[in-house]
Amino acid sequence: MARKPAKVGIAPILALIVLAAIPAVGFGYLWHWADARVPAPEVAEIPVAPNLPIPLTTPVLSVRRAPRTLASLSSDGSLVTGLTALGTLVNDTSCMVVEVDGRKIYDHGGDAPVTPASNEKLITGAVALEVLGPDFTYTTKLLGNVVNGVVQGDLFMLGGGDPLLSTADYPPSIITDAPTNVTPLENLVTALVTAGITQVQGRVVGDDSRYDTQRFIPSWSDSIKNGEAGPLGALMVNDSTRQIGSTKRYTDPAAGAATDLTRLLKAAGIKVSGAPAVGPTPADLPVVASVQSATMANIVGEMLTTSDDNTAEMLLKEISVHADNVIGSTLDGIDVIKRVLTEWGIDTTKISLVDGSGLDSGNVVTCNILLQVLLHQPLDGPLGAGLAVAGQTGTLATQFVDSTVVGRLHAKTGTLTNVKALTGYVTTTGGTLDFSLVLGAPGISDESKGPGTGPYEAFWNELAKTLGAYPSGPTVDILAPR
Repeated sequence: MARKPAKVGIAPILALIVLAAIPAVGFGYLWHWADARVPAPEVAEIPVAPNLPIPLTTPVLSVRRAPRTLASLSSDGSLVTGLTALGTLVNDTSCMVVEVDGRKIYDHGGDAPVTPASNEKLITGAVALEVLGPDFTYTTKLLGNVVNGVVQGDLFMLGGGDPLLSTADYPPSIITDAPTNVTPLENLVTALVTAGITQVQGRVVGDDSRYDTQRFIPSWSDSIKNGEAGPLGALMVNDSTRQIGSTKRYTDPAAGAATDLTRLLKAAGIKVSGAPAVGPTPADLPVVASVQSATMANIVGEMLTTSDDNTAEMLLKEISVHADNVIGSTLDGIDVIKRVLTEWGIDTTKISLVDGSGLDSGNVVTCNILLQVLLHQPLDGPLGAGLAVAGQTGTLATQFVDSTVVGRLHAKTGTLTNVKALTGYVTTTGGTLDFSLVLGAPGISDESKGPGTGPYEAFWNELAKTLGAYPSGPTVDILAPR
């Protein structure tokens, strides 16, 4: 028989509902109690930026978004226009190259072979700084045996190649472009007096064995020899000048140096028994006194500013001593220059060098190479800093005096009968303009009618006017985004 389900009353169900509601009401009360004790959250004030900039209306892809580049392009265009007009007057035996911060913007015959004249000193100076270093100094020594203030026998004067060894009265005797940064010969005399030396029993003997005995470049004309440069030697005083205020030269520079020192010693009260002579310094002879030159940085600066031919030729010999450990010579120095330029990535097949000063018309370079050499080091280094300054120093002291480039154009000049050269840079608010202009034409440098009358003047003045006007386009402020 099947079982029937039991009947359940309503009372038990209501009891269950009441029991379930009691904890729910309790939890609700607790939540309300806890919530009432939580502090109200602080509402942070959001700052409002005052005077918000007006949004730029210039499109993102507008050229105005690069105002500096736009200003540069505008000024470059004006500069190129001016240079192109000048370039039409430059013949095929000349060259003109201009760069803006190393960016070439004009090239007329930049790789054409030209005669550099004294612009070649840029090459000589740059390589000397590389091989010898900017802090290198020359040393001229006096050697001998000294007993009780007396030099026993001869006093030897050993030349170290210093091209600027001078007496105090020499620089003032030069009318224009007198040597600077000279090494006073008198310092040797003072050192002997300070050491208590009163007598030289023998002679003052000059020794210039550091370099060879080639006094002149064989291909130099007679008008160059003894006048523009030479005779050359590792011991040379006053550019071998025999008579102050004249162009008379000693035939043997070492003999001349010994003569000059003998005269100074006697004037200082030191007795010298024998006549000046030349000869080799004996080994192991002690040094009695010595004098050091200015640093190579200053010597290169002297050479560039005054266009000192003797200094250039002596530097050429000195770099051969250091690079190849040989007796200094012109030919070996030229070989060193070509090797260094090759290391710098310069094509030396386009160069032919005969000397270090540029006096020989057989020297050949290009405008591009001159600029490469100038820019191999920063322009604020010894090479760039050593250049003459327009209207102020050296060979440019009387040039561009009425131009806008006074004090801003730094350059090396170069002059031969049929050559006029100018390589350097101009500082501007829009960048640095590097340039090389080498003019080759019959009589281009002729100033027989007076200073400033040479045919080259028109080229130089127009170049200065064109470079001095840079930057000529709209300024960065004008071209900035709106």
